[in-house]
Amino acid sequence: MAWFGQGKDTVEWEESRADMLFFKWPAKEIKKGAKLVIRAGQKAIFYANGVIEGVFEKAGSYDIASEIVPFLSTLKGVFELRGDTGMRAEVYFVNSKELLLPWGTRQRIMIPTPEVPSGIPVGCNGNLILEFRDYQKFIEKVAGVKESYSLEDISERIMGELNPVIAEAILGGQQSIGVNALIGLQQNSRMLGQAINVELDKELLDFGFGAVDVNILSINYPAEVQQMAERVAAQSFVGNVGKYAAVQMADSFDSPGGGNNIASMGAQLAMGAQMAQQMAGAMTGAGATAAAQQPVSQAANSVCTGCGITSTTPAKFCLECGKPMKPAVAESTAGTDQFCPTCRKMVAGKFCPDCGTQTV
Repeated sequence: MAWFGQGKDTVEWEESRADMLFFKWPAKEIKKGAKLVIRAGQKAIFYANGVIEGVFEKAGSYDIASEIVPFLSTLKGVFELRGDTGMRAEVYFVNSKELLLPWGTRQRIMIPTPEVPSGIPVGCNGNLILEFRDYQKFIEKVAGVKESYSLEDISERIMGELNPVIAEAILGGQQSIGVNALIGLQQNSRMLGQAINVELDKELLDFGFGAVDVNILSINYPAEVQQMAERVAAQSFVGNVGKYAAVQMADSFDSPGGGNNIASMGAQLAMGAQMAQQMAGAMTGAGATAAAQQPVSQAANSVCTGCGITSTTPAKFCLECGKPMKPAVAESTAGTDQFCPTCRKMVAGKFCPDCGTQTV
């Protein structure tokens, strides 16, 4: 092979896949005069006898003998002693770019609550950012035994450990959490993501990686729990609208000309409360229902016992003829209207209110 000939070698990684995490330079012997090429987003690790000799990350082209070997831990003299045969060392290139990995629970996690001790199923998904944390462990556990390792490979490993990590982060060391806290996880997703990040970081360190940040994009529940969450959000919205309108009204009293705005603010308060109730009904699927209107109380009509004139003004005696008034009997007038035979006025009762003629 060319690497073992007398020609100059170029130790480099020509990336062909953006998702590859490392590349192992296939030769184990490095000749004098060989060049090391590090590209942007790469780090080169020199490894020999089970020990990392040096990690180089600045992009550029370097003469290994003069620019790399002086910075190696135990191989400085070996290169000189072996002369033209070079030195034996492994070179690993690792991907130092931001490693963004999507994640999601493969099945919902059962989270116990006091109301449902057996657990309510919860699922979530998002993305996380990884980084190399311990090159020694990575080489010992992964690179030393595998020819390649991709984001898909590490995703499989992370997904297998994710469910217990998420469950522990949600419970926070408790045996169970309340339903209200459970359906409020989305509102506290940032804090939950940080808790997951801490626990996941411990798990990843076992094979040389670390979790930089965990983001939660969505949390999902069974349909019944989701409806409960929406109702809670709707009630919270109603309360917030009411508080806002009340504060606005209080502010109007203190502002110049505030007295003139009281009626306007009252209307805004009523309108805001109505809007909140309608939105709450829409969110819960019940729909907004109009408030039952109260009937307007009206004074009962009274009729004169003498001339038969009716009046809506409470009075004991007729203003026209002085005869006693009596309450009119509430009757349905549908289909009973008729003409007075004397004055031809439309009459709804038994006597004409204008001439007193009996009509029935």
